[in-house]
Amino acid sequence: MKGGGRTVRIRRRGGFTLLEMIVSLSILAAIAAFLAVAFRLTGQSLARGEEAAVGMARLRAGTEILERAIRSADPAGILPAEGIRAPYFRGESRKIRFLSAAAPSSISGGGYRLLCFYEDGSRRDAPGLLLSEASPLREAGAESWEGTEKPRLLLSEASEVTFRYSGGPTEEGKWEWSEEWDGTEKKMLPAAVRLEFITPSEGGPRRTALVIPVLAGGS
Repeated sequence: MKGGGRTVRIRRRGGFTLLEMIVSLSILAAIAAFLAVAFRLTGQSLARGEEAAVGMARLRAGTEILERAIRSADPAGILPAEGIRAPYFRGESRKIRFLSAAAPSSISGGGYRLLCFYEDGSRRDAPGLLLSEASPLREAGAESWEGTEKPRLLLSEASEVTFRYSGGPTEEGKWEWSEEWDGTEKKMLPAAVRLEFITPSEGGPRRTALVIPVLAGGS
């Protein structure tokens, strides 16, 4: 290019310098590493979310089975007790046994069944709420049934399971809860059963408490 009698030469750069290449590659490597970490964390978060959702679904399904079963407790006596037919209901702090008039189909196909829900203290490495069932017409009789035959896991990882029982509100409207309930002694079913247990969660132990009415219970 000429201007004012002088020739000006413009030198065109043919590419990046080595330093520019190194800086560019370093930036790209940092971006790639950031994206890799972000994708990995996203995948782990999704996996944890799916696992938590599955755990909650199992918890809901198990508690629904237990609630339907307790609601269906039947007041009819299976065997005479001291000449008087009394409801078969044996409530303890860690175990509950009773006669169900309409056991949920997911348990045994429905119909009259002896049901037992309990926490097995020997399973400290794998706690959980267990379920056992039997026929009310068993040869040895219902009174001798311990409720621990062929158990199935109902609520996985449930621990510190406790049952409480109430005959209904007092005249003052207060509900009083006891650790035991003997249908033969009380001559009736409890009006409600309170269940509490702990399950692990990502945010720490989660305590669940339920008050389940017994449809045929109370005075």
